[in-house]
Amino acid sequence: MLVKEAKESANISKGNSKMPGSTFATDSFACRVGSKLAKLKGSVCESCYARRIQKMRPSVNIGWKANYEKATRLIASAPEKWIAACAFQINRIAKQTGENYHRWFDSGDLDSVGMLKAICAVAEQTPTIKHWLPTREIGIVSTYARAGGIVPNNLVIRVSSPMIGDKPLSWENTSTVHRKGQESYGHKCPAPTQGNNCGDCRACWNPAVKNISYTKH
Repeated sequence: MLVKEAKESANISKGNSKMPGSTFATDSFACRVGSKLAKLKGSVCESCYARRIQKMRPSVNIGWKANYEKATRLIASAPEKWIAACAFQINRIAKQTGENYHRWFDSGDLDSVGMLKAICAVAEQTPTIKHWLPTREIGIVSTYARAGGIVPNNLVIRVSSPMIGDKPLSWENTSTVHRKGQESYGHKCPAPTQGNNCGDCRACWNPAVKNISYTKH
């Protein structure tokens, strides 16, 4: 597969200086749960950084919306094409960067059970890559699990609590958001103390770390 051909189906980005490996982003305004939380005072989505970026940067807005359209369309009609395009790019970026890590949805979120199934297939086709999927779509994840859906060992799905200061939800791996000076649960993300950078921390990708607590910024 050629890079150009792969990007016609899905656009996987090379991680920036603050995060290792590769990332996948879609339209934050298309989030199902997130769009409701964005209107709710005190929610983790009330001041969504991805929405701010889309409003300020038209080129990013166009790209993320296109990624969402490609993903939803292909997963519904030709999922194997989308899966192959993602797996090809993730493996390619890992070879380029030497970082075997991938983050799903640094903007946007799961759209359907079919999308989660496709992401699990991508993880299966990239066994040397550690995948992290943060999501507020606990309904989609629960439906997939109840139907017997298998989550590969190299994919960590972190179900996120909806409100700032909330305790972790009842799930195997989770994440929460706390304000400065507020109680945090489990592993406290070190990024605020190291230039808003992951540094050498890879806790988000580690299934042994049950909850990650992020400081509201």
